[in-house]
Amino acid sequence: MRRSRTGGAVVLVGVIGAVVVAGFGGAVLALITSVFSPGGGGCGSGAADGGTSPAAGIVLGPPGTGEFVGATEYGGPGDPTSGVIGSSGANLLALPDSYAELGGETFETATAMGGLPYLTPLRITWGGHSAIAYKRDIGFGGSPIDGLPRVLDLWWELAGRLGIPYDDGLWSGPVQIERPPETGAGNVLDQSSEGAPALVEPPADEQDPGACAPAALEGAPAALEGAPITPGDRAQLLPSGLAAAPAGAPLAVREIIAAGNQIVGKPYTYGGGHGLPLSEIAPTYDCSSSVEHLLYGAGLLPVDYDAASGTLESFGAPGPGQWVTLYANADHVFMYVAGLRWDTHNAAGPHDGSAGIGWHPLIRSDAGFVARHPVGL
Repeated sequence: MRRSRTGGAVVLVGVIGAVVVAGFGGAVLALITSVFSPGGGGCGSGAADGGTSPAAGIVLGPPGTGEFVGATEYGGPGDPTSGVIGSSGANLLALPDSYAELGGETFETATAMGGLPYLTPLRITWGGHSAIAYKRDIGFGGSPIDGLPRVLDLWWELAGRLGIPYDDGLWSGPVQIERPPETGAGNVLDQSSEGAPALVEPPADEQDPGACAPAALEGAPAALEGAPITPGDRAQLLPSGLAAAPAGAPLAVREIIAAGNQIVGKPYTYGGGHGLPLSEIAPTYDCSSSVEHLLYGAGLLPVDYDAASGTLESFGAPGPGQWVTLYANADHVFMYVAGLRWDTHNAAGPHDGSAGIGWHPLIRSDAGFVARHPVGL
């Protein structure tokens, strides 16, 4: 998800809004003659964190004739806080033809361009270069740019292929956008579709943002009950001690939270929960068995996985994740899920929630721990 810094998501939103208004107001927009070739298949395919950029697969076309809006860029090596996973769960490195609509913290509230559906295509033009991009992310937005509404963010690889100079995620400026008609929609937009090329659709497995969550392994539940939903992109600690999952989180994150809610308040016993299939609810848990139960709930571990905390120092990918981060060493492991900490005790002090196994609202010291995260999260 795009963070609240000057970035392309705001500009994109403005551009799209202007295009929609102009299109339905009867303005004749130029038909699309260029498309992005998605850099890989569905979620997680193609480049991974730190992998080779597929941006060379973006096909440029002639300039467009749409409306001007304010835009910014985001992502890339100079903007690590934006991450590489969109709010839909899509891997933006594998899908560089991506933009973010601005205006809110969820797909329901980011409506700077009217709340475009997921994967809505837009033709974006800057400096004589033009290409088609798809909505796979959202952002907060910001002030106008050169007097134009700031409505969208351009993923940095997309911006680069349009010739926009990379400025560590700080570039902002006007771009032209237009909403290409779907096949047979020329009469709706006061356009003739005769002779127009068919719009290249994204892969079918991209249509549902939930498909971008890691696939469940054999034996793991496809979904778990028990995770209330809260607006925004952060989990919330409820008075009951359970956690509410953020509405904009990938399915895997919601499943992790639901699995945690299953065992909140279980007694702590050193070695508790080990030696049992992760599909079973144990009478007691320790740090590693409880974390493994949560990861299994999202299909991120096999049902017979059973390891001590030190083994989790090599779990997944190195460093913090966009949604989930484990901190492990030979003595202990805890994790953050959508901003809420899962731990065996209130390590951050008396205002850190319950004294036992469960969700804790405060940040504790991670000195001496190794940070890891599930790939794609």
